[in-house]
This record gives sequence, structure tokens and C-alpha cells, in this order.
Amino acid sequence: MVQTLEREYLKDLLEKKRKHDTGKVLDVLPFLSKRTKAIRGQFNKVLGEYIRNICELELNDKAFKDKEFVVSSESNDLSEHIATNVDYNDDDDAYDFVRFLDQYLFNQEDIRPIHPFLFNYIEVEKTFKNEFGKYGQFMSETLVKDIPEIKAIFNNKESDDILTELILETLDGIEENKKQKQGKNKKVKQYQPLLANFTRIYQEDILYLSKYKDYFLTSFPLLTHYYVFMYACQLILKFEQFTEANMEDVHPLYFALEWENMSKRRKATDELEGYKYIKEKSINLFPHIHTISHISHNSLNKCEDDTEKIEFMPYSTLYELIKNKGEEYEEAFLKEINQWIKDYSSWRNIDSLDEVQSIPEAFKVLFNCLKEGTSTDVAKKFGENIGDLGATQFLKTRGNYGQVFNIKHDFLLLLTAVSVKDKRIPLNDLFRELEKRGVAFDRYSKKEIISLFDNLNILDKKSDSGDAQYVKPIL
Repeated sequence: MVQTLEREYLKDLLEKKRKHDTGKVLDVLPFLSKRTKAIRGQFNKVLGEYIRNICELELNDKAFKDKEFVVSSESNDLSEHIATNVDYNDDDDAYDFVRFLDQYLFNQEDIRPIHPFLFNYIEVEKTFKNEFGKYGQFMSETLVKDIPEIKAIFNNKESDDILTELILETLDGIEENKKQKQGKNKKVKQYQPLLANFTRIYQEDILYLSKYKDYFLTSFPLLTHYYVFMYACQLILKFEQFTEANMEDVHPLYFALEWENMSKRRKATDELEGYKYIKEKSINLFPHIHTISHISHNSLNKCEDDTEKIEFMPYSTLYELIKNKGEEYEEAFLKEINQWIKDYSSWRNIDSLDEVQSIPEAFKVLFNCLKEGTSTDVAKKFGENIGDLGATQFLKTRGNYGQVFNIKHDFLLLLTAVSVKDKRIPLNDLFRELEKRGVAFDRYSKKEIISLFDNLNILDKKSDSGDAQYVKPIL
């Protein structure tokens, strides 16, 4: 008989671990089953890990710690380190310069990136090192994937003004990753990219914004935050579609403008088209990931090196591969997965079901078994990470309607800027571009947006028809 599913490996894995485990399969999200809420309102603190992963650099905080030059215990180590490279007439001048640097370079204790290279200096508190480190690696492997043009944005130290030039030339503490130094150029991959078209749009948007330095410094964190959040929302949608999912398409979700009033007739409050759906289905994220990890342990999913992890194969991707192998393989896979459903049900003491007659049906049955066999508390906490990720920025509580997807004024203009880019486009094309980025608006929101654009003078109106109105470039 054709060997398809690695049932013996999966059985050993569950018996040895005595808990759910994804085995040899790559991860797809950095969420923790022990929810910490640390990411809420602190997404920008992840950016240092993200950028250092892209640039293959690491932060050596000991490089500027124990310097003799100390103006005050209240000043920042980086400010003092920069100040050591300047000559002063007296101690008062030195004190004033350090004070100035503290205000210019720092927002309380966090560094204020006045140049793209300074994103490399965003530190992560030891308490959050593991969790935020996961986010940083996930984002670099999923959103960027070794694109030299994006790496170059954060790697160069060119500057147009003397002060920034002094700061960049003086700063050290950033060094080549130790593994790179030792010639171990092969990265250990941890995450599987799944939404190629969506991440390609992110890359295009970032490269476009990088042409406008000042705007880039403020907009890059917000845009990146959005793409990470929407990426997770899209995975929930795709997993819920099982074998019907198209991993190349982006499914737009309905947002509301922050200043709008809501009603039950609005798309953003709908149970199927807004955040309510994502929130309701987020509890399924953990069992979906483990179900797909189980079925990814198959004979079609091998890697050359046994030490490497194997690909995470979504339901629809795997089903297409199975069908392409022919009827004999498909029948063998169905037989194996039916047996695995029995094996898993036995392990978790779940009532065994009759054999199913198709692979799409078998995937759903196995998912339901894992859902029943998973701690509700674990699945709930894992899913709630998505609410933490979107909180304060892309979600807003609207009274009896609960949380809805939310767009603030500055983010609407940012999305418009990257959608329009350098040439004016028809208004209807703008809304289509926004949908490619996961954002849909109902007719009430569109009317508000047209009014706003009119007031901001970025709308060319030849008539009231959407095709006869053009949105001008913002940057």
C-alpha cells in the first residue's frame, strides 16, 4: 500500500509529549497559548527585533554601558555615549548637550527613530524577549523574506543633516549577527509564509514609503502593525474555508471610520463581514493549526535535511497536491486519515466516528476531533491574541455592537497614500486597492471618505460618479 500520512510519527509525538504538538511542521503565527496581552499597545517595541532580523544584526547593549563619561544617572546611555565624541568648553555645555539628546532622541525611555537605521536600536525588555522575539522572527520570515531593497532601507547610515550624521557615526552597539560572523549563513527557519500576494503588497508599500524619509519614519510602524494584524485575520478566514480556500486571494473585511456613528445595518457590525466573525472563529485557530500540522506530516512533504522543519500545508494546498497524484494516492490518503481520526479519538477518549468518504470531509472531521480534544481555555487564550494585536489601533468598542474593525484618520490617509502612490487614480480604483489590502467600506463610509477627501482637496471631481472622480497623490 502507498504510504501517505506519517501516523506512527504522529502517534509517538502525542504519546511522548502528552499534549498537542505541531511536530516537524513550521509555525505560522507567533501567538502563545499562555496569553500575556504584552503586545497590546506595545507593537512598536517589536520593531527592533524585526529590523535586526532583516538586517542580520544584533544589539550589543554592553558596547556603550560602562563609559567613564556620566553626566547624570537620569540620562540615557546612548545620549551619553554620543556626547563623549564631542568637545566642550565646560561641563555645563556637556550637560546641556546630553539633555538635548535625551529630548531629541528619546520618548521617555524608548528611542525615537529619527533615521531608519535607528530602528535597529529599539530594545526589548527581558520580560518580553521571548514573545517579542517570536514576533520579530515571524515578521521577517513572513513579510520580507530576504529582500535586499528592504534590508537596504534600514542598513544604510546616509543622512542629510550634521546632527543625525554625528549620531549615526558615533553610535555603536550594533554588530553583525554572531552566526553570520562565524560563517553559519544558513538561517534556521521557523515560520511558513502563506499569503504571498498580501505580503507582496506590503513590500511594495514599504518600498514606496521609503522614498519619503520623514513620512516613512512615522508611517512604517503603523503600516507594519496593520499588515501583521490583517495577516492573522486572513489566516482565520482561510482556515475556516478548509479546501475551498484560495491562499492567493485577500478577503476584504468591513471597517468603520473612527468618527462615524454605527447601527445594526452597517457592514462593520455584521456577524459575517466584520470583526465579529473573526472574534467568533478565533477560538478555532489553535485546533486548525494543529489539524493542518498533523496532515502536513505526509509523503508529499519532505525536506532534504532531516534536521529542517517541513512545510505547513493548508487544507486547500494539500488537497490539490493529493488530487494531482491520482486516484490511487487519494484513496490511500483517505484510508490513512480515517485511521488517524480513530487513533487520535482513542488518544483523547473521544467517541469514534464512522469512516468518511472524501478527503475534504475527512479534514473537517479531524478538525472537529481536535477541537473537542483541545482545552477550551487554551484555544480561547490562543485566539484572543488576535484581539490583543489589533487593540488600541484597529479595533474599537461600539456600545451594544461590540468591537468592530476601526480606521483612524491618519491611517486612512496612509492607506490612501500607498494605494494611490504617484499618479492620481479613479476613486473606485482606490476602494479596490484598499480591498486588496483587506479593507472594505460600505456605502455610508464611502460617502464620509469622499467628503473628507473633498475637504482636504485631494479629490478631482468631474461628476458625482465614482468613475469620474480621481484621488490625487498625497505624498
